[in-house]
Amino acid sequence: MKTRQEIKAEVKEAMKALLDWVYPPVCISCRTLLPLNESRRFICEPCENLFEPIITPFCEKCGAPTQVESKHCASCFGKNFIFEQNRAAFTYDELIRDLLHQMKFHNKKRVAQGLGLFWAMQFSQKDLQEDFTLVPMPMHQKKQRERGFNQAEILTAALSKKLGYPMENILIRTHDTPPQAGLHPSQRAENVKDVFAIRKNEIVEGKKIILTDDIFTTGSSLNECAKTLKNAGASKILCMTLAIAVKNTNKH
Repeated sequence: MKTRQEIKAEVKEAMKALLDWVYPPVCISCRTLLPLNESRRFICEPCENLFEPIITPFCEKCGAPTQVESKHCASCFGKNFIFEQNRAAFTYDELIRDLLHQMKFHNKKRVAQGLGLFWAMQFSQKDLQEDFTLVPMPMHQKKQRERGFNQAEILTAALSKKLGYPMENILIRTHDTPPQAGLHPSQRAENVKDVFAIRKNEIVEGKKIILTDDIFTTGSSLNECAKTLKNAGASKILCMTLAIAVKNTNKH
């Protein structure tokens, strides 16, 4: 006799097949139809080839690609980052900008799922070799209600499944601040100052944490989150972002 879990899995698979027939999967980038037997069912092969994965050498602090191995690139030299390092999967180019725009401003949850899965494919647990807890960048509850989802959570869920690390919403955002986009770097730091807090009853003491977000620009939001976690007793804090905005001085 089949278990309840096995029956639920079969029903879920049948529903997926039905939805694929009624609403054929399309590439989240170019919108072309994808084969029904395509296991990832989010991005077509030609669009996959347009992404620019970051490979060595890259800045050991912020993760930006560099011409030579460096502990600090020109962009982050002299900055007081509380997290140990950031690792970005891709450079922030026109393709990723358009996809993130769809995700954030057109409520395209499927784009977040596809990007999360593609992000997870770039890493494996051997890249980290320690036990971590994944903590997505929190969104203020008012903004999350308006959008319907927190894209950082959806992106991080794919990483959690691939790396085998638990995802925990340890942080909350206490103030609904203006978007960071468009602000001067000095304004970005001030905009997020003291706007994060530890969720009630969460224990952070001694935890090794990876903060996750969609894009690293100046690192202000991640750094403020890291400060909150460090003050709560986190023993180690790394960051992982889908992409990083790269200045011309850091490009190959």
